[in-house]
Amino acid sequence: MSPAEYLESIAENHGESIALDDGEIAVSYSELAVAVQAMSVALANMDPNPGSTVAICADYCHEYLVAVLATQAAGKKLLPLSVHADTQELADIVNAALPSTIIVDARGHERIPCEEDFKIHFSQFPGLVLTYRGAKMPGPNDFEKFTLPETTASADAESQ
Repeated sequence: MSPAEYLESIAENHGESIALDDGEIAVSYSELAVAVQAMSVALANMDPNPGSTVAICADYCHEYLVAVLATQAAGKKLLPLSVHADTQELADIVNAALPSTIIVDARGHERIPCEEDFKIHFSQFPGLVLTYRGAKMPGPNDFEKFTLPETTASADAESQ
């Protein structure tokens, strides 16, 4: 049983019990399971390749746990990055690992210099959960097949 499946089974039996409480926000098992499932679908939609790397550069909080569990549920490899590392060290690690997605909080965003298309900010989590709530993990046939357009030269060669 995967961690996401285990969480789902706990949510079914103890959904309203508090799973996480950081003093400011309390999250039930049901809320946590919904967030993890929705975020895993969002990650899979950003990059459908199983086993690709997702980096997380953020302080520890409930969003961090959601990101870790969602990464696992999406079948991705996790690359944790410290928000205490210097920017060059992080850039070297990111350039070596080539993650397809980088999940950041405000501090992580400052530390990781890359295009925004590769980042998911913690502040985006509520919107992503609303967007992907109840969605199923896309399968390999759910994405359009990419084919190269025929060039004039190859079309001419085939006609001869």
